[in-house]
Amino acid sequence: MPRRATGFTLVELLVVIAIIGVLVALLLPAVQSAREAARRSSCQNNLRQIALAVHNYESTLKCLPPGSTGGWTGSQMAAGWCDPSIGCGTPWGHFGWSAVILPYMENQPLYEAINFNVPAFTTFARNNGTTYTNQGNVANKLAHTSMPKTFVCPSAFRVKPVNEFKDYGMNSGTGACCPERTQANMDGIGFLNSNLRLAEVKDGTSNTFLFIEFAHFGNHSWTNYKEGTNQFFWIDHTSQGYVNSNEQDGTPTPPNSTFYNHRGSHSAHPELVQAAMVDGRVVVVTDHVDFQIYRSTFTRDGEEPRGGNF
Repeated sequence: MPRRATGFTLVELLVVIAIIGVLVALLLPAVQSAREAARRSSCQNNLRQIALAVHNYESTLKCLPPGSTGGWTGSQMAAGWCDPSIGCGTPWGHFGWSAVILPYMENQPLYEAINFNVPAFTTFARNNGTTYTNQGNVANKLAHTSMPKTFVCPSAFRVKPVNEFKDYGMNSGTGACCPERTQANMDGIGFLNSNLRLAEVKDGTSNTFLFIEFAHFGNHSWTNYKEGTNQFFWIDHTSQGYVNSNEQDGTPTPPNSTFYNHRGSHSAHPELVQAAMVDGRVVVVTDHVDFQIYRSTFTRDGEEPRGGNF
């Protein structure tokens, strides 16, 4: 009697393949969700570490770090620090808060590699439709290209080098122009040569943003989506490292706004950004947050009743 051949028939094989396909389709979103949850957790830890560095800075120097610093006469940028296309009303190579706090996040050698007496350096700058390369003082090139990973959100897709462009910004308030070029009417936490005391955060440290996500790929002042800005510590007219709640004309910039020329928060997390409050607590802010609550969390002394309640 002939033996019956063993194995799958074509129909059975197709059924198995179909079942596997269904299982993969069911599991893939769960895997992607788990990966994003892990990335969000890492991003939260970055914000905590940056906020902790600021608290270490404040504990040592009795004030919060400046949003940016560099050549400044008190009324305009000092010679050698002026924007080549606009003039001495805006900086070209000031240093952002990220350079100032390096010793307080266990990066003393990198801090010592920065020469604060000459302008910062960047390999790329985008300003009002013009692209600039290798700007500033080359003495600061090595430091610029050695940015710690703490400043990188793992969810942010890269349009510029991961060792040069950061994904976080300091609270610069409710839109007075502009934090990198003046101290006038600034109601946030960081601005040009700021040195606020914690006691000046009268709305409460748990009700006021300290840092919030600003993914480097987002829209920013004079910079289109995916062009790339928010360099490690380079500051120019684009207000790198500064985030506000609305523009100077009052136009709201809630999380992940897409219109051109603003200084609002961005992230690659689905429909949300993350932020560190002045007290170090990390919170989640959705794209659909009540704008009045959101705006009030950017002021340090606005006397709003609901700041920080997300």
